[in-house]
Amino acid sequence: MWSDVLYLLEEIETFDELNKPHYSFKETKVYANKKSVKRTEFYQAQAAGFKPEKVFEIRTVEFNEDKHTHVKYNNITYKILRSYEVDSEITELTLTGLANNYE
Repeated sequence: MWSDVLYLLEEIETFDELNKPHYSFKETKVYANKKSVKRTEFYQAQAAGFKPEKVFEIRTVEFNEDKHTHVKYNNITYKILRSYEVDSEITELTLTGLANNYE
């Protein structure tokens, strides 16, 4: 049933010896289904200055809205623009690209 693999990313903040913050991500591998971006959602997001690029369905139990802020798919990092709980088992994630994708 699940045809794609993506990584939910939890942003971790650490501080160096000068108390300067550094950011990294903790990855959690999940299985997903890629969907197309709906036309109305695309135009509504663009009117607000966002560009939805990808939509995925994942299992609801694997996603924590308070922790997971980004997704990595095919070695490209995306920001989660919106999460929508379709039902008690499926959550839909709408993703937007980042300006810079550093590995």
